[in-house]
Amino acid sequence: MKKKVVSLLAVGMLTLTGCSIGQSTEKQLSETLTKMNESETAYRDTQSKLTELEQTEQKTFTETMELTKEDVDKLRSKISELETLLDDRLAFLDKEEAAMKEAEGFVEELDTIGEKASESESGQIIKLKDAAEKRYALHSTFIDEYKKLAAIQKEFYGMLSAQDVGLDELKQKVKEVNEQNAMVQTAITEFNEATKEVNSLKEDVFSSLEREE
Repeated sequence: MKKKVVSLLAVGMLTLTGCSIGQSTEKQLSETLTKMNESETAYRDTQSKLTELEQTEQKTFTETMELTKEDVDKLRSKISELETLLDDRLAFLDKEEAAMKEAEGFVEELDTIGEKASESESGQIIKLKDAAEKRYALHSTFIDEYKKLAAIQKEFYGMLSAQDVGLDELKQKVKEVNEQNAMVQTAITEFNEATKEVNSLKEDVFSSLEREE
């Protein structure tokens, strides 16, 4: 399974002078978004690791399916490798989830910033906050769907070496894997769209603040 997700764009600290409301709002917003972006570092770092593990797992799975049940020792060894790779994926997923929850904790700061901003600025900031909350909620959905997929895959790996499992049962489990993988891909797409929306709104807010300086 290929997993590509869009990241929240980094927001550089701005050099500000004076003490106007617009500039103060701009600085506060920049600081909050920077904290969110930095908290997501572990999330971004897991992406390449997960992709690498998924590719290795797919290669190992292909090798496993080329074996027969007569090659008991080799089959068990390959299945053990698959289960270890799956557990490694989930460990990285836990790191990703923790990073995103930490970043989500800073979203509430946007309320405080919005309250102190001008009326026009406040509306844009609240809109940005709502979009950020939606993005993190969609990431939680992705995590849930990914874990469901991993659980089904683990069941399937266990079935591969079972003596009393028939071909029809294996085909049914493969169908379940594919259906759940489709759910994961949908979650990824929705999260990516939400990330693009947050990045677009962020740019709009800063452009507006700069015009009001």
